[in-house]
Amino acid sequence: MSNDLNELILDIGTRYNTFDPFVWADKLNIEIHWKDIYPRPLGDTIYFGSQPIIILANEIRDSSQRYFVLAHELAHVIEHDGLVSYYNDRTFFKHKLEYQADKFAITLVTNLYIEEYGNLPGTYADLTHCYGLPNISD
Repeated sequence: MSNDLNELILDIGTRYNTFDPFVWADKLNIEIHWKDIYPRPLGDTIYFGSQPIIILANEIRDSSQRYFVLAHELAHVIEHDGLVSYYNDRTFFKHKLEYQADKFAITLVTNLYIEEYGNLPGTYADLTHCYGLPNISD
């Protein structure tokens, strides 16, 4: 999945000329709704007919975490078509599809980091600071 995942993200990033998940959602005509759903989940994907709608917690609207959570939910829409899901930042008790969505999100925001800064991040903490990746010690 790793090479296929990288190719998929590079293909979409090239098509839309960015790795910004908010631009991707717009280009894919995916509505984003900000709601009071905190503390859990931070993000949710629902479907209205066949149209996906991503719900993000108001509490992360002004946080860097909004990038990772949206990228995670986009993974479900793009890779797990029709799956109703929500993002939970707890690393234990995760289903295989949640790990896949996390990998997708990490790859997407890593490419966004390269787009914005011109180089790979030096550490995982750089990505956490810029895009709200979950703390790996959880």
